[in-house]
Amino acid sequence: MAIFDRDTRILVAENKDFRNIWLGETSAHFGGQLTSFLLPLIAVTYLHTDGTGVGLVSAVQFVPVVVLSLIAGVMVDRYPPRRTLVTASLAQGAALAALGAFQAADGLTFGQLVGAAAVIGVATVFYEVAYQATLPRILPLDSIAAANGLHQATYSVSTLAGPSAAGFLVGRLGLSSALTVAAACSAGAVVSGLLLRGVKAPEQPRESALKAIGSGLRYTWSLRPIRDLCVQAGLSNLHEKAFLTIFLVFAVRGLGMSGTTVGVIIGVGSVGALIGSLCANRLTKRWAVGGVLALGAVLAALGLLLVPVVNHVGVYVAVLASVAMMLNGFGVALFNVFAVSLRQAIPPEHQIGAVTASYRLVALGTLPLGAIVGGALADALSPGTALWVVGFSYLVVSFWLTVSPLRRARTLEEARELGRTPEASAPATEDADRSPSA
Repeated sequence: MAIFDRDTRILVAENKDFRNIWLGETSAHFGGQLTSFLLPLIAVTYLHTDGTGVGLVSAVQFVPVVVLSLIAGVMVDRYPPRRTLVTASLAQGAALAALGAFQAADGLTFGQLVGAAAVIGVATVFYEVAYQATLPRILPLDSIAAANGLHQATYSVSTLAGPSAAGFLVGRLGLSSALTVAAACSAGAVVSGLLLRGVKAPEQPRESALKAIGSGLRYTWSLRPIRDLCVQAGLSNLHEKAFLTIFLVFAVRGLGMSGTTVGVIIGVGSVGALIGSLCANRLTKRWAVGGVLALGAVLAALGLLLVPVVNHVGVYVAVLASVAMMLNGFGVALFNVFAVSLRQAIPPEHQIGAVTASYRLVALGTLPLGAIVGGALADALSPGTALWVVGFSYLVVSFWLTVSPLRRARTLEEARELGRTPEASAPATEDADRSPSA
């Protein structure tokens, strides 16, 4: 734990509820990254499906984020988080165990694989919303940034290790062993959830699910700081996905790189993300939270814009591109740590689930659009030109938060007060009333 700052070490050592839920999230994240790589691998190597089939297996894990995030927010605000965390983990483990049973019986079909992927995707949505909504209920406000820095570090390590572990397990021990390890990760998350006692759902008026969803959307969009976070996250993810889609085509066809080399270059970004997550809490000891948040968005864009720049160097392109991806990962981690912390700190307790779900809907809902836009630009302009276009566009939109009230917030406490002032909420509430689903 020496690599973490003092606040993080104290948090893990002294807060039992946080330690339990973090260990469960660590297990769930590793299992999730292993599974997200494993399921398409099964489609390719064991079922010999075509590219469309492989894409379908990947897509059904993501579609629930768009379809069910708001419903998950309502559930998390109404029921104790322990119930949601345990149920979601059990569902994931059961789906993986079923795949293992089908495989052992030599009866695994493409339909069963897609069905399991859909169940896992649905469970992941509920688990993630419940986890993020639980943190501000078990932590003091001044510990949230440290907790989210640890969460981001865990995610970065899982992103590096999960796919590698999946490839190793399948190659050396076989598919059944890989599915067993993934199911065991879900079991670890179940145990963690069972240990989370005493965290209850906040008291709030009972209303229909539809009204609760509308209320959550209106509240989220009415608050200027949260709205600015949603817009920045959505624009950033759109550009990130578009850029990576183009880069894959450009690197393989334009530069003649192998798929392994491209994977390593992109994966190195996770190293930058790990460094950023470990530095995030330390940086706020010197600079304002709002400034670090805005800096993260700009650094993420600069990192990707450097990729087409280093291509013109002509030597060590793979190495320099990896460094650029590290800068991108570092910036993304800074932004994510404080974006999550702010959306946990600003809303009142009974709206945390709704805000978390609404934010994730906007932030992650742009990912499929980014993939489509990136592919279309690569075909229309050529991959090399498309990289420049998306890179410059990303840099422009990365400055969105520099005109937000959030830039003035030095601490999470200041951000909370800023988010509850009439200046930050009143004008937007009128807009939200005219367009609740905006």
